[in-house]
Amino acid sequence: MKKESGPTPTRAFIPLALAFVTLLPGCLVTRAQLKAENSDQSQPSPAKIQEVEPQGRYVIDEIKGELTRLNGRIEDMERAQKEATPSAGEEQQQKNLEKRLIELEQSQIAILEALKKLQETSAATSTVDPMDLFNRGFAEFEAKKFDSAVVLFSNYLKNPKAKAAQERATFLRGEAYYQLKQYKKAIVDYSKVTERFTKSKLMPSALYKIGLSFEALGMKEDAKSFYQELADKYPRSSEARLVRAKLK
Repeated sequence: MKKESGPTPTRAFIPLALAFVTLLPGCLVTRAQLKAENSDQSQPSPAKIQEVEPQGRYVIDEIKGELTRLNGRIEDMERAQKEATPSAGEEQQQKNLEKRLIELEQSQIAILEALKKLQETSAATSTVDPMDLFNRGFAEFEAKKFDSAVVLFSNYLKNPKAKAAQERATFLRGEAYYQLKQYKKAIVDYSKVTERFTKSKLMPSALYKIGLSFEALGMKEDAKSFYQELADKYPRSSEARLVRAKLK
């Protein structure tokens, strides 16, 4: 009788790291592209900066999805193990199946632990006083600890109860990114101020810093567009006086 051999197991790594990948905002729309899309509008408007923000819910769903896929692989391995008929030539294959099954089960345990920790962290963040996060972030910013300031301002902005200082936290996080020379991220935050808080006193500063950030990236024409918008909309601001020389 011809014996059927079980499937040859292949060693594959479970991509745990995928569940924790953070998506950085990198999709900048240049001023020139914005004008091309909105050529029929007479009034200038701030460039729309697109971004993808990682959300705790998204990460949890990713981990759960990975766990579901892992359960299916364990079931497949168990089925292959039962169907395999041990013989002198297939004994090593049986051992490989058993070893692989143990590895998959260990990966499953690791994913469950990661999911539990993430859910606990998410719950803890929602119970923290958001203004405490903002104040700590501001203190770190004043101390020129810009990396820490970014983390604290980000935690503040992600808190569902954060309302009182969203405008300032967004702008200050942009300032921290600017000091860290992470100009694209700075542009994203400054643009949020111009788009979400159109009556803010920070509008001239945000437009000015967007221009400086584009200039630092070597995108001088895009920078000029923001400088011009600043000069047109806020001609009496101190920032407008600073950009007039750049517009000559």
